[in-house]
Amino acid sequence: MVKVTNDFGDRYSGKVGESGVFASIWGIQYRRRYVKPSNPNTPAQQKVRNSFTNGVDKWHNFNAIQAQAYTPMASGLKMSGYNLFLSRWQKMTTAEKAAYVAPIDCIKQVASGPALEDQTVNFGEDTREATTSGELIVRDTPVFTKGASSLDPTAFVDIRRGKLTFIKAAASAVTISYTSGGLTVTDEAVAATASQGDIVELDNFDIDYKSVVLKVGASEVDAIEVDVNAGKFWVTKSTTFTSGSSVTYDEYEPLQDANIKMQKVNTNFNTLNEYTNVYGEARFAQTTEDGNRDINYIEPDHLTIVQGNVTPANACADELIVMTPI
Repeated sequence: MVKVTNDFGDRYSGKVGESGVFASIWGIQYRRRYVKPSNPNTPAQQKVRNSFTNGVDKWHNFNAIQAQAYTPMASGLKMSGYNLFLSRWQKMTTAEKAAYVAPIDCIKQVASGPALEDQTVNFGEDTREATTSGELIVRDTPVFTKGASSLDPTAFVDIRRGKLTFIKAAASAVTISYTSGGLTVTDEAVAATASQGDIVELDNFDIDYKSVVLKVGASEVDAIEVDVNAGKFWVTKSTTFTSGSSVTYDEYEPLQDANIKMQKVNTNFNTLNEYTNVYGEARFAQTTEDGNRDINYIEPDHLTIVQGNVTPANACADELIVMTPI
């Protein structure tokens, strides 16, 4: 049955008996002949449908930042990033699908001037929280020193990034529970075993402050939550411990509204046009199948940084970008 919408002009949708079908795409209305659907469900059709289902499942496994990576790639194609991804997926060979790498996501920190290195906070006796008095922490720089304290954490948990860094080895399976923006995660698998210095990205971020429970085997162990934006450290389990431990870290002066532009190498095709927030952060992802990138970091009161022919992995590395004031 045809539906008519009159909003300063007739708009039609739906079937006209057996004679035609009205529809629209991208605001353009059209009419096509009605054809009774045929569904022989041949092996070839089943293969295409299974591939489509697998592509949809793959897309739903992307986080919100990864999904955004396809939007600029669809520019000028009159389709969404979702449709572009599925179109590419359907055209891949079995080997290409097996080798496919999801968009790489990252959080860049952009600083005005160099970081201040080797700053220190101390954990007092039975004091679970240590703060930097508001200074922002450079991601991946905290180092724990046990000293004479009985505090003995297994890992740092970067709650803004959803990243776990092992302070010491873990001989048994490691799991983590936490909340993230209303989502409750219980016993997410982290690693079968872990060595000191291992880094694992979790399934979700941002993680809620003071929500982490880390286990090695069946036993809860201490971790230290790190909130790089608030300049805070939180001991997740122990309520009693002696003083003497500390965390050393680097801090930075955030640069807000710095513009990060990325293009396909040696072209004018933009794959990113992002601005940093009040924390000097930019969160984004880049597709892995579209080649290398040319990158510009731009801010009117700082020298522009130009990087050419950068791989997607390096373009989307979590890192501190230091811009020099003019």
